[in-house]
Amino acid sequence: MDSDIQNADSQLHVEFYHFKDEPYKGEPFVRIMIPGDKTSIVEQRVREDHKERFPRQWLYFQMKHEEGKSAMIGTPLRSWHENAPADLTYNQLEELQILKFQTVEQVALASDSQMQRIGMGGAGLRERARVYLNNKNRSDSASELEETKQKLADLEAKMAMLLEGQEPQKRAPGRPKKTADLVEAS
Repeated sequence: MDSDIQNADSQLHVEFYHFKDEPYKGEPFVRIMIPGDKTSIVEQRVREDHKERFPRQWLYFQMKHEEGKSAMIGTPLRSWHENAPADLTYNQLEELQILKFQTVEQVALASDSQMQRIGMGGAGLRERARVYLNNKNRSDSASELEETKQKLADLEAKMAMLLEGQEPQKRAPGRPKKTADLVEAS
């Protein structure tokens, strides 16, 4: 969504979790932080405004809680490293994870201050993340287009087979007779 990309909250790392210690054991909490900034972490009990402000993360928390699986929004950094190891080395991957970056989208949308925390080459890494996402989206679109073309060709072949079995009706030359003319003639 365009609102997600232009929204300042889209640059935040938001994590809903169940508190493990007394006196809040088992209650849902939220951790909000700026990736790359360990000094700006907010942790508090979940309120309704958190659910409204971060609806996708809340939905994933609920899904994770029900299924017992971990879910994240976006392309995981690990798949970027596996698909393009020249763009993201293993050491860079580990450093980004230490700084709590989890997705390629977080790196691509990171601010300059977030990139400064990464150190030398942070801006270049952000640009490589943007290029990776653009190429990934293009290849996804191209594969969807090829799949649609294949379905269309299959449908055209089926249609041709159906029409082959039917011969077109042949008409006699001249104008067709009106049914009223037939009644008067008799």
